[in-house]
Amino acid sequence: MKFISVAIKDFKELIRDRRGLFMILLFPMFFMIIFGIVYGNMGQTNETYNLAVVNLDEGAKMPLTNEEVNFGDNLTEIFSDSEYEDSDVKLFNVINTSESSANKLIQLKEADAMIIIPKNFSQTIVDEMEDSIAAQTTGTTSSNNNSNNDTLKLIISGDSSSMGFGVSQVVLIKIIGEYHDNLVANIQSQTSGSSAEPLKLFEGDVGSVSGTESFSQFDFLAPGMMLFAILLLATTVAASLTREVEKGTLARLRISKMRSFDMLFGALIPWSIVAAIQVLILLTVALIMGFNWQGGLNSIVLAMFIGVIGGIGSIALGMIIASFAKNDTQAFNLGIMVVVPTSFVVGAFFQLPQVVIGEIMGRSFQIYDILPWTHILNALKSVLIYGNGLSAITYDLAWSAVLTAIIFIIGMGLFSRFRLSVEN
Repeated sequence: MKFISVAIKDFKELIRDRRGLFMILLFPMFFMIIFGIVYGNMGQTNETYNLAVVNLDEGAKMPLTNEEVNFGDNLTEIFSDSEYEDSDVKLFNVINTSESSANKLIQLKEADAMIIIPKNFSQTIVDEMEDSIAAQTTGTTSSNNNSNNDTLKLIISGDSSSMGFGVSQVVLIKIIGEYHDNLVANIQSQTSGSSAEPLKLFEGDVGSVSGTESFSQFDFLAPGMMLFAILLLATTVAASLTREVEKGTLARLRISKMRSFDMLFGALIPWSIVAAIQVLILLTVALIMGFNWQGGLNSIVLAMFIGVIGGIGSIALGMIIASFAKNDTQAFNLGIMVVVPTSFVVGAFFQLPQVVIGEIMGRSFQIYDILPWTHILNALKSVLIYGNGLSAITYDLAWSAVLTAIIFIIGMGLFSRFRLSVEN
């Protein structure tokens, strides 16, 4: 029967195309692994959240004993020691820092939430203790008790669209409430009788980091989509270069004694322009869709410049892919197989679990940071979401430039070796 012959022929062709077979069978496994890491254990494991604590408490002297006390330090210690029920896993990894640094940690997604303990935190509690003692000894009612309108606020803030902040704020409010109730019970235990008025010393007040109050999940996704578009250049570049090799165009250019560097570096100019235009077009579309863009014309120029650096990295990646592809179709398919996983790894669509391998220049360095597009995405978010200027993205620009240069050198070397050598 003829259909059996056709089936045998197609099966043999499928087996011979090992790279195509690899993509068909193993590529979907990547998505299963990624989504399994991100969502598989959601709600089943105890996750430790990063908490930036800004403790401004100046402390106070206890009544009667005149002992120095700092309730802000005590509360911070409670945050550090708090654990999940029936587990030794900490609820928070506490980072003691300043308010400006805490805001930066929130923007960089290195902290899930921040809390500001005011400078008169201890003094407010001590004042209530003194009033309680005075009421016990003289029988008079304190005139200094805080009313509901004057209750001291412990400011809890973060990105309202962040899942980590959503969980952290609930836990923080609970811990603060329990700490408050314990202090009130201690104060009122010093007052005779059970008729003492309920005290309200302080409370947690939840808000958003300044400038992010109206942010939505789309605002954090839009720069990732821009990065994904820039990364997709690698597939087009890979297919284009492979096609030029097949046509013999590059071989004819080699006859003119043009160096590999001249040919490949020359390709950067048009494709880099395309990357910049992509950022501009996608930003326009995002604005139409409701993207809360921060900054003026300067941020657009910066974003396009960042896009150019990312585009150069994608072109270099395209060279590497083209070095191992036999034809333009295979180059395109191989490019998709590389680009899509890379987009997930660098956080274009959602944040992967932190994997810190060290600290450089006061910033945590994660395994994902070895790819230039991680820094490109950080820079795009910083400029377009938070309206930051050049000084705020110097760190990420420097890393992206260095890593892009390394990838370009590797790509140029591989492509010259495997596709432009005399033998090929």
